This record gives sequence, structure tokens and C-alpha cells, in this order.
Amino acid sequence: MNREVGELKERFDEKYFKFTVSLITAGVAIIVFYFALRELPELRDLWLTLVGILSPFLYGLIMAYLLTPIFNLVTRKTYFKLKPKMENRKAFLIAKFVASVVSMAFLIAVVSGIIAMLIPQVVSSVMTLIQTTPGRLQDLNDWLSTTIVSTNNPQLIDSLENIINNAYDYLLQFAEEKILPGVDGYVQKISQGLIITVKTFLNILIGLIVCVYFLNGKERFKAQATKAIYAIFRRDKAESIFEFGNFVNRTFGGFINGKIIDSIIIGFICYFVMLIMHLPYAALCSTIVGITNIIPFFGPFIGAVPSAIIICVVSPIKALEFLIMILVLQQFDGNILGPRILGNTTGLGSFWVMLAIIFFGGYFGFVGMILGVPICAIVYHYSKRYLEKRLRRKGLDEKTEDYMEFNKYNINRKDIL
Repeated sequence: MNREVGELKERFDEKYFKFTVSLITAGVAIIVFYFALRELPELRDLWLTLVGILSPFLYGLIMAYLLTPIFNLVTRKTYFKLKPKMENRKAFLIAKFVASVVSMAFLIAVVSGIIAMLIPQVVSSVMTLIQTTPGRLQDLNDWLSTTIVSTNNPQLIDSLENIINNAYDYLLQFAEEKILPGVDGYVQKISQGLIITVKTFLNILIGLIVCVYFLNGKERFKAQATKAIYAIFRRDKAESIFEFGNFVNRTFGGFINGKIIDSIIIGFICYFVMLIMHLPYAALCSTIVGITNIIPFFGPFIGAVPSAIIICVVSPIKALEFLIMILVLQQFDGNILGPRILGNTTGLGSFWVMLAIIFFGGYFGFVGMILGVPICAIVYHYSKRYLEKRLRRKGLDEKTEDYMEFNKYNINRKDIL
């Protein structure tokens, strides 16, 4: 009996090994196709056109994926409250309608709140920069004048005069050769930017409608996909695809939703701490820190740099206090808050998280920094399962700790592990 179970397990592992190899091959093919699109103008233009046409559906799909937990929660609560009072199907339809309204209201409220906080703060920071820059330059000029007079060094005076004259000549030449001839081009680029902004806004509005369709029809879409997979593949292959899909959904959903919740909490903590410390631009800087905190590991520091520059316009001392506060906040998030919210969603160590962020961020930018960790977690999971299967076949231990050695320290492994 044990032998039969072992053979079944081996066949099961062999099936997943082949499936994993297929997934890795497909992933490599997708990456190669992506770079082919970047290098070949014809394919790139075709791809950009296709993405532009389908962008409302992409926006709607992303919004629906993020809003699914809220939609499901409201649907479930509303349905069980209405169930004793009316027919089940009618209660379910009303519950989904209420959940759609609540989900859209939540999304619009969050976006409107962020915009309401950001725009006044951005305008205020720009106006402050414009108002304080002449004073800062005058302070710098006074300091240089005082320093030059006190040193009474003719060579230093001549060097500074040459630097100032060269900088002045360079700015005039740059304005005459680069800025003034390209005014028409700048106007054209601004016009194109406005057109793209309007198109993006319209696509987002259409995406909201698509999002509602996705939220209300996700059970039917999933059923249609399940039926198609069963029809195309053998049953064991179909089960492998479903297992992979569930794992990907758990990994991406758990990580992205967890990071969003974590970032919202960090943003509010940053805001209240900045108010307590009387730091300027609390709303703007907290929003920047909260948004960039979605990026694992480097997020708080990426958000801290522009925020510190904005605060430095008002007071360099306040900017230093802000950086110290961000360092403490990052330690709190990384060691206490983050693990409690995310748990072991990805199963990756800190080294692999950092590698995933650097690698995918280098190739795919901001989106790669966010999605790189769950993608790396999926590859790591299936690679680990394959290696452990190979070790079991050879009768070797599966645990990594069994292969660790501390002979260089003259320490017995069993005393540590």
C-alpha cells in the first residue's frame, strides 16, 4: 500500500515538474517577446496601438481585482441580511447591486481624497519655492561676499568671478540654442500631453464601467474559463492549471492587497507623526511615502527623498528630522507591521526580495518593482518543489538546514540549528 502511494506521489510530482517547466518556458518566451516589441518599431507600434485600444479593459480589470475583497464582503453581508425577507436570487442580485455601489463609492472617495490632499499641497510647495528661492540666493550671495571679503584672497576672488561669468554665459547660450528654438516643439508636446491626459481620463471612466461588469460577472467568466480548459486539456493538465491559477491568485492577491493596506496605515502614521513634530507639508509627504511604500524594501526611502527636498525648501533642519522619522517608521513597518499584515505571503527571504525588486524594476520600472516580488515568489515556489522532488528520488534530505556547515567557525551545526 505504501509503495502504491509512493508511486502515485512520484507521478503527481512528475506532472507538476513538467507543468513548471512549461510555465518557466512560457515566462521566458513572454520576456523575449517583450524585448522584441521594444526593439522592433513595427511590432512596438502594433503593440502600443493594441494596448491603447484595450486600455479601458485593462484599467477595469485592475480596478476590479483590487476591489474584489470589498465587493465580496459587502455582497455576503447584504445577502444574508436580505435572505430571510425575500427570494434568494432576488436577494443576491440586490446584494451585488449594493456591493457595486459601495465599491465604486469607495474607489471614487479614495481617489478624490488623494487628489484633494495633493493638489493644494503641490501648489503650496511650488509657490513657497518660488517665493523663497530669491531669498535663498540672496543669502548665498551675502555669505559668499562676506567670505570673500574676510579671506582677502585675490586668487579666490578671481576664481569665483570666472565661475560666475562662465555659468552666466553658459545659461545664456543654453537659452539661445536649446530653449528658444524649441518653443514650438514644447507647445506641441504640451498639446499632445493634454490630449493624452483627456484620453486617459476617458479610458478610466470607461474602465469604471468595465470594472462593474467584471465584478458582477466574475463567477460567469471563471465558469467559462473552467469549461474551456476542461474542454481543451486532459483532466490532469486542467487540474494542474487550476492549481497554478489558485496559487498565483493567492500570491498576487495576498501580497498586493496586503501591501496596499500596509501602505495606507504607514501613510496615516506618517501624517500624524509629522503633525505632532510640526513638520511642513504633512499631507503631501505622507501621501508620497504611502504610495511609494507599496514598493517593498526600497519604497519608504524612494518616497523620503522627494519629500525631504520639499521640506528642505522651508527648513533643512526639519528635512533632517523627517529623514530620521522615516528611518524609524521603516524599521517599524519592516519588523512589526509588515510581517503581521503580509505574514509569509511570498515565502521569500530578504535577499530574494531585494534581487526581485532590482531586477524587475531595472527592466520594467515602477510596475516591475511592485510585481517583481510575487513573480519571483511563484518561480521560487515551483523551483523549490522541483528540487525537493529530485532530492526525494535520490533519497536525500529536503531541508536546506541539513546542508549548512559551520566548520570554519569550529561550531557543530546541531548546536545552532
